[in-house]
Amino acid sequence: RHSMGEAEERIAIENELWNIYTFYTLHGNPLAPEYLKNQQFMKMAKDCQMIRKKQGQGLTSADLSVIFAAETQRKKAENKSLAKRANPNLMTYSEFLNVLMMVAPKVYPDADPDGAFPKLLLENICPLAAHRIVVSVEKEMEEDEVQDLLFGRFNDGLQGIFDYYSDVADRRRKLVAAQEVQDQVKLKGGHGQVQVTSKDRAKFLRDCKGQVGYAEFMNFCQDYKLVSGAQVTTIQAGDCYLSSVGEHHGGDSSRNMNFDQFHELIFRLAMTAYSAADKSITNANKVKALLLFIWKSVNTADSSEKAVNGRGSRSVCDASKSVKSGDLNLFGSSQFNVTMTEVWAEDGYREYLIPVEEEGEDGETVLHRMLNIDGSQNFSGLDLDKGLSQAGSAVSPSVVSSTVSTSALGKLLSERPSIVNDFTPEE
Repeated sequence: RHSMGEAEERIAIENELWNIYTFYTLHGNPLAPEYLKNQQFMKMAKDCQMIRKKQGQGLTSADLSVIFAAETQRKKAENKSLAKRANPNLMTYSEFLNVLMMVAPKVYPDADPDGAFPKLLLENICPLAAHRIVVSVEKEMEEDEVQDLLFGRFNDGLQGIFDYYSDVADRRRKLVAAQEVQDQVKLKGGHGQVQVTSKDRAKFLRDCKGQVGYAEFMNFCQDYKLVSGAQVTTIQAGDCYLSSVGEHHGGDSSRNMNFDQFHELIFRLAMTAYSAADKSITNANKVKALLLFIWKSVNTADSSEKAVNGRGSRSVCDASKSVKSGDLNLFGSSQFNVTMTEVWAEDGYREYLIPVEEEGEDGETVLHRMLNIDGSQNFSGLDLDKGLSQAGSAVSPSVVSSTVSTSALGKLLSERPSIVNDFTPEE
């Protein structure tokens, strides 16, 4: 039991460090949460009280900058392909951990060399650094209406969208693997045979097949205007993705997303986008509101023009996979479009974020209930003659003489209850 507790604690610390790391990377560049900028690393160091202002005492900002640059340069020297990154001076997660281990003795010079690193983590990094907070949505997603929407009515439509981006991801990963081969060939000067992919790389490609990566998710947000339409910020979108793919299992890359996690992602995006909605709006209606926005964003003249004219080497439509003849199937949305059109029509083309006001009973409904049309109550026990005579005593004789008899009134109301609406006073 003791060993199991230690294992769980180690996993918890690793996930906490990943949540800390990705908090700062998202705020540095939400399009690339796998890389940390020097500026964000320095901010984290200040948040964690790692820096001593005076020279010669502990760790200074200059020390950190030198260590940061040295670690990124070392990695580039070991792997030439890293030098081709968009910004090779960015730090990866493993480099981040290496740097923390290197600076720990400077922060705690009096500590045991083996104890300085865990001391830094437990007393500075974990308690003081800003971090992403992953909130469970399992209970909310188990609501019947939400289940019926995501895993029932819209399941096939969402599958079409997911398949489109997973196919894009598969092609990207193959290109990356092929580029690595070319880099190996150049390193060998064009001599000798180079294995197409290592066993680890081949296994990685097999394991990731049919899954969506972070880059493709950002394409999804762009294509469906989730960020540009101000439904969520890029940082919020990135946090939703990282929260949906589960715990970090080591390595420098964020995990890829499977279809079940895509359901959770859609739910998280809806809850984030409409967190300020009226309290009466149900979670299911928030999901519908997001799906309706997605539907509207792709059914525009601008989206169709992009599909017809193309967008670089990336295909954005596939009419051959359309469920409806002539549908452009933009970003895999053909089946989704059909379902959303049906659901919105069934709901009376309503705006899902506007509370529905309950209609009050009209006069005819109240009268039906009074006349025992529904069997709940009747006029027995009421002295209509007395009521009419009292009313007659308060008005002029001419009015009283025009009053119908009690029996006639009862018969009239029973046969024609709608007559009460004809005498409803105008406001």
